[in-house]
Amino acid sequence: MTITEFAEKYYLHDSNIEKINFDEKTKNLTLTIEFCFWMQNWYKNDEPTNGKISVTFENVSFLEYDENISEKIFSNELDSEIYSADIDEDGNFVIFSVETISDSDCDDIYWNLKIKSENVEVTELERYNL
Repeated sequence: MTITEFAEKYYLHDSNIEKINFDEKTKNLTLTIEFCFWMQNWYKNDEPTNGKISVTFENVSFLEYDENISEKIFSNELDSEIYSADIDEDGNFVIFSVETISDSDCDDIYWNLKIKSENVEVTELERYNL
């Protein structure tokens, strides 16, 4: 699906990014997301409310994020809540607004992840009730 189709179909507020992986060779960026199924307009009440999805942005031609937290972004210790996932006016980029829990007593870190890709694939990994 296109970035525009992705942003229109999936409402990501309050979902959590658990892991981000970027494959330099294929130029694929994959987000593993603790996902709120119950917040989707296509959700059915008899289904489990939460779960995990994998979102892969294929053939990424642009990727921008806060360099100050790059070590945390690409680690196995990412604990980040998505506030929004919006597309730019031209429909070329998806922009995630994210809050990451700080490792210290400092304030949490707020950052953006901006992605441009040819295609987006979403794979459901599991569903469960909280």
